[in-house]
Amino acid sequence: MKKILFDLLLSQPQGTSKFHGGGEYMKRVFQELVMTKPNNVEIVAFYNYNAFLDEWLLDLIKTYNIRSYDIKSITEICSIFEKEHFDVFYSGMAYDYRKEYFPDNVYKIGTFHGMRGAECPHDIFEYKYANTFSKRAKERLRNLLKNTFLGYERSRRKAIENYESCIRCFDKLVCVSNHTEYSLFSYYPFLNNSTIEVCYSPFKYSNAKAVEKPEDEKYILLLGGDRWIKNAYRGIKAIDSLYSRGHLNGIKTVIVGGLSSEIQKEIKNKERFDIKGYIDDEELNSLYYNCSVFLYPTLNEGFGYPPIEAMRYGKTCIVSAVCSLPEVCGDAVYYVNPYDLGEIQNRILWAVDQQIDKNKVLIQFNKILNRQSDDLKKICSIILNCDEN
Repeated sequence: MKKILFDLLLSQPQGTSKFHGGGEYMKRVFQELVMTKPNNVEIVAFYNYNAFLDEWLLDLIKTYNIRSYDIKSITEICSIFEKEHFDVFYSGMAYDYRKEYFPDNVYKIGTFHGMRGAECPHDIFEYKYANTFSKRAKERLRNLLKNTFLGYERSRRKAIENYESCIRCFDKLVCVSNHTEYSLFSYYPFLNNSTIEVCYSPFKYSNAKAVEKPEDEKYILLLGGDRWIKNAYRGIKAIDSLYSRGHLNGIKTVIVGGLSSEIQKEIKNKERFDIKGYIDDEELNSLYYNCSVFLYPTLNEGFGYPPIEAMRYGKTCIVSAVCSLPEVCGDAVYYVNPYDLGEIQNRILWAVDQQIDKNKVLIQFNKILNRQSDDLKKICSIILNCDEN
C-alpha cells in the first residue's frame, strides 16, 4: 500500500491570519485527495491539535478514518519518519522545508505560490500597518534600513537563497500560475520543465449564501486592510482624496481585515468608510455580491483569489497589473499601477461610471473555474502517481 504524508499544519492560522490563500489551497487539495484516492493508498495528515482547524476538515478526517500526528513545527516531521515509512510527502506551502527533514527514499512534492520575497520584499508604507506605537517605531526604523537600495537588495538576495534551499529539497514543484513558474525559471536556471507543473489554485467553494441588500447601498469593496502586501493604504488614500474633491457621491467604502490606528487617523472622510475585521464566509460573499466595484491594488500575487471571488458575481473589478493577475483576470477587469494614486483614482471613477459587462466578467470567471477544476484533479493525480512517472 502506498502511504502519503500530507501537511495540514501550514493550512492553520499564520501570524494574524486565521484564513489565508495558501491554507485554503491546501484544504481543497486535501479534501479532493481524500475523497478520490484509490483503496491501495493511505493518507496520513499532520497538524497542530491545539490550533484552529476547520470543523468540516476535522469531520472529513473522522469520516474517512484519516490517521494524524500532532505536530507544532515542521521541524518535528523528522519524528514521524522515524516511526513509519512514507512513499510520498506533500505540502501545499513548500517555503520552509529543507532536505535534512526527510529520508532519502521519500518522493517530495511541494506547491510554490509565488516569489514574493524576491519580487516585492518591502514597501515604504509597511510600518503604517502596525497596530501599536512601539511596533510602528520598530517597523519604521526597520523600513528605513530595508528601503535603502542596499537594504532592499540584501533582503531580496536572502529570500532568493532561502527559496533555493527549499526548492532543492523537493523532487517536484507545483506552481499556481504560469507567472510563478517563469519566476522560478528566471531565478534558478537549474530547474526545467520536468521539475515543475502548473496547476491553478482550486476555487474556494463555500456553502455560505450571499444575502442581497438594497441597491441604493452602493460601496467600493477593499480587502486586506491589515496586510501591507495588499496595499490597502494607497487604495484608501486614493478614495479619500476623491471624496474630499466631491467625487463618488452616494458611494461608501467597505474595508475588510481591520485597519491600524495609524492609517485610520489619516482618513479625512471617516464617515464614508466602514471598517470591518475578519468576517465569516456568508458576510464576505454578501459583500462581494452587493458591491459596486471591487478594488484590489495588491503589490504582489502568486495567483489571486479575491478578484475571482468577486468575478463569480459578475462584478466590475480594479486590480493591479502585476504578477499573475493579468493571466488570471484576462480582459474582464480594469488594471492599475498599484503605486500610482492618480491612476488608482482614474480607474475608480472609470469603473463607477462604466461598469464592465457582466457577461464578459462571467465568461472569464467560468474559463478560470473550469481550469481550476481540471487542475485540482491534475495535482491529485501528480501526488497519487508520482512514482509512476
